[in-house]
Amino acid sequence: MFSLLLACAVPSATWEVGVDLSTLTVVPISWDEGVYPDASVRDDPSNPFADGIGAEKWDVLATDCAPGFYAFATALTQEPTGEHQYYASSCLHALYDGARLAPEDTYWGWSAAVRGYQAVLDEFPDSVTYDSTGTYAWPVAPLAYHGIVALGATPEGWVEVVTEDGGTTVIPEGGGE
Repeated sequence: MFSLLLACAVPSATWEVGVDLSTLTVVPISWDEGVYPDASVRDDPSNPFADGIGAEKWDVLATDCAPGFYAFATALTQEPTGEHQYYASSCLHALYDGARLAPEDTYWGWSAAVRGYQAVLDEFPDSVTYDSTGTYAWPVAPLAYHGIVALGATPEGWVEVVTEDGGTTVIPEGGGE
């Protein structure tokens, strides 16, 4: 039983304390890096979190989207969730919008952000994220849907609908909530 518990534990980050994350740039090593179920981010020599990351992923995300991408793409390989996929994609989206990828990586960044957002819809449609207190949750599927639209692409197999309270949500085409 004890070894089973260890197998479920998310390892803590092991990057060198004091490394300046503000100079980090994203340089992909594969077309699917950062998109579930690909795990190539763990082999990326630019990834300071390749050995794993834990709860400090939120602190890393707050510093900048380049290290945030690596933190959440790594977390996605450790614990596949829509929340992890959403934030990895959101960081790529921000890097693309900010023209912060090398010219040869621009299309990859756009495409990986779109494909990652689509993975949220297809693989993790019921996932949520939480506020900083961990008490208020909201779904990431609508955020992913709107991320795809904001990048000028079309979400595949999903539509936006008006809810009873006048808000909106996204559902699979031809399906209900």
